[in-house]
Amino acid sequence: MYKRQVIGNSSLADRIIKLLNEIGYFIVNESENLRVVVGPLSRAIKFANKPVILVTENGEYVIPVNREESGVSLIASLISDMIGGNLILTSKMAEKGVYSVQEFSWVNGLYWTNSEKVKELNKKILKSSKLTVYYDKKIILPEGYSSVEKPCSADIVVGDYDCNSLVLKPYKVVMGLKYYSTIPPEVILYSIRLTLKSIYILNDRVDVIVSPVKDRNIINISTLLGAELFTIYGDTCESMLLQYGGKILLKGVKRAFGLETCLGVVKVEKGIQ
Repeated sequence: MYKRQVIGNSSLADRIIKLLNEIGYFIVNESENLRVVVGPLSRAIKFANKPVILVTENGEYVIPVNREESGVSLIASLISDMIGGNLILTSKMAEKGVYSVQEFSWVNGLYWTNSEKVKELNKKILKSSKLTVYYDKKIILPEGYSSVEKPCSADIVVGDYDCNSLVLKPYKVVMGLKYYSTIPPEVILYSIRLTLKSIYILNDRVDVIVSPVKDRNIINISTLLGAELFTIYGDTCESMLLQYGGKILLKGVKRAFGLETCLGVVKVEKGIQ
């Protein structure tokens, strides 16, 4: 789960808490994996043992203090958009204008098992601003990443291949839809894409939809997205994900009148089943 702690006694800190809650982030007081500090830099540095985002007291600047390449920059960008602040990126990756391998993996819903290879390729893209990728599923190729036709000639291979390349494997991205009333299909689709945007994942990257209903709308949407559809009953959106076997990333929130969405992932060892 993505757990955030917001530190600061001000109306801006309260606003950030509210905004993050509204898009499904977990706000906690302990056992967090990211701190958002509203105040002076000296306060943020005290918590540098974990990923930290600094928001200046007037909300003018949003600055990832450390671990920017590990996805902290993406969350900082989200916060800056929500409060209208200026995002300040200071990492070498940002200076080059390229995504780290971790950021590339994040936006495409992928994971790795070889951390040393990740470090090696991060050094390579810093030096050359280029990495090559082989894939057979739809992915985002940000600046500096280009496709090749043969898997073992690529720096990064997406899928199950026996290469010396860095092998990135896809999570199953699981969308929970909790219905309270009948709503138009275009609203459902918009809500799904808004949920994915809230965590910076490719906006139609859905592998599984879990829902307590199986009407024509949800069948058509699952077909459009190429997603499997499972009918699961639960008291909450999160409980449906847990019954399916997913790890919760975004808790359930109302994206539209009559509809609540939540988001989870399942790690699979051999591609998308």
